[in-house]
Amino acid sequence: MTHPSDTLIASLVGELQPVKPLSFARGLTYALAAAAISALAVVAAFGMRADLMAGQFDPIFLIATGLFLVLGIAAAVTVIVMSRPQVGNEHGGWVWAAAMVALLPVAAVIVSLGGGNAMLSQDSVAHGLECLMVGGGSSLLVFAILVGWLRKGAPTAPDHAGLVSGVAAGSLGIFAFSLHCADNDIVHIGLWHSGVVLLMAGIGRTLVPRLVRW
Repeated sequence: MTHPSDTLIASLVGELQPVKPLSFARGLTYALAAAAISALAVVAAFGMRADLMAGQFDPIFLIATGLFLVLGIAAAVTVIVMSRPQVGNEHGGWVWAAAMVALLPVAAVIVSLGGGNAMLSQDSVAHGLECLMVGGGSSLLVFAILVGWLRKGAPTAPDHAGLVSGVAAGSLGIFAFSLHCADNDIVHIGLWHSGVVLLMAGIGRTLVPRLVRW
């Protein structure tokens, strides 16, 4: 005599097929490859900074782009881990990198307090909007890769996953565009380059939970 619970279990799993586990290494490779392609596309479309071409490196540029790169990689790693929920997984490592990047807009505010309204001049705003739009566009490939990876997995916190996906994409996107943007002004970087990360974080938080529900 078949037990009712056996029948229920059989009906639930009867059509299931084995699924290949998601590989952390493969996911990270895809994300980094997307970031590299985005950087190459920016350089091909807009050209590389003249000082980089000459082998010269401004300290502000190195610090800012380095912070964005570290945050982008840390957030991408977090997204990939979140696609494979396991007991004991830690999802907060990217927060420390985000805290360091947050120093950029703080520094921008402090510096701008003694700079009058130069940051709001027409030329400054126009250049800033260019960085915001092109930096955001440079984030889309990484964003698509991470969202696609989440859809293959089973994130238990879609809202958080969406937010971190946007942070990762925005950070790597503005890193790519920084290879072209020749502005070393901390006010510009702290306001507009950080704005790309905030923009993509908002987009990720809004859109991704609708795309990865399971």
